[in-house]
Amino acid sequence: MSPIKMGVDPEAIKAPTPQAAGWYKLKLIGFKPKRGKTDNNSINYNATFEVLDPAIPPAGNAKALVFATMSIKMPNVINDIVHGLGFALEADGELPGKWVPDPADAEDVEKFQYQGPLMGRTMEAELAETEYNGNKRNEIRQVRCAVPQCNTKYPDIRHRTDLIGKKK
Repeated sequence: MSPIKMGVDPEAIKAPTPQAAGWYKLKLIGFKPKRGKTDNNSINYNATFEVLDPAIPPAGNAKALVFATMSIKMPNVINDIVHGLGFALEADGELPGKWVPDPADAEDVEKFQYQGPLMGRTMEAELAETEYNGNKRNEIRQVRCAVPQCNTKYPDIRHRTDLIGKKK
């Protein structure tokens, strides 16, 4: 009889290897909204994307993931990502679709679930390799707009070529 393993696989706790910088196809797989730490009126949607064509396959059955900060204090980032997914923001600046509150705690935005057309959509994005707390990671540098005739429909919008915030 073999001994029972009383631990975890050391490989499973390592930070994932980031993708090489470049253009990738990303699929939106979810949001995890959070309130701002210092401003209770600020909300970060915290989007999670799966890299569909990873240059560096993740270990085991893991997916290559990229996390995007989508703070309402960074409206250009939100707009560019939504346009990259092929949609425009609603006239009032909301994401297309709706946020459904948790019936047990309808006031806690961190428990809201997004239901809408963005889920499962794909976009082309340029990933950059950055570092946070000593770990290498990927961030979205820019996205390709997928809104047909965007320049004509939205002449006042200019998509950014560097969505990565300036580090202090």
